[in-house]
Amino acid sequence: MKPQGYTKHFSDIGYIEFRKNAKVKHLRITIKNSGEIFVTIPKHISSKTFNEFIQSKTGWIKKQLKKIDEKNKFTSQNSEDNLRNTINAEIMLWEKVKELSEKFGFHYNRLSLRYQETRWGSCSSNNNISLNIKLVNLPEELIDFVIMHELVHTKIKNHQEEFWRELGKYVENPRALQTKLKRFNLAKL
Repeated sequence: MKPQGYTKHFSDIGYIEFRKNAKVKHLRITIKNSGEIFVTIPKHISSKTFNEFIQSKTGWIKKQLKKIDEKNKFTSQNSEDNLRNTINAEIMLWEKVKELSEKFGFHYNRLSLRYQETRWGSCSSNNNISLNIKLVNLPEELIDFVIMHELVHTKIKNHQEEFWRELGKYVENPRALQTKLKRFNLAKL
């Protein structure tokens, strides 16, 4: 049986993807090096129970996210060439975000750019946008797609149908672009 999932936002820690799976017996938290958080839920567990579980683990999750963030910052710049490339990539991405947000009337709080292993971008509950510097290695239509994806999250904090309809107002065929984006392996860029 395939896990069924959905995403929920928690003010203290951000988005968590919940995956129901009939094969598991206990709640399980997985935090990837990208900072993505997944909770696997047994089929018989109520939403009240797993919400209480998350609340009880909030401190631990925050601690793990901080460790991951520090590791990502440390490993992202290890040579003069990387630094030069990073600066050029940052300038390009800053300009692109500014251009698209102004063009379509989006407002975000802060923009941060960093190297990440599995995540192209994210948007926090405070509308802070984080983008992966490796985006500059993608075709322009995918760079624009990721940026618009995060800008739309400043208005809609989930990935339900309303989100995809809104995103479709700014990029053509967003689900096809999402599929195309999945073909790029971040670890190899």
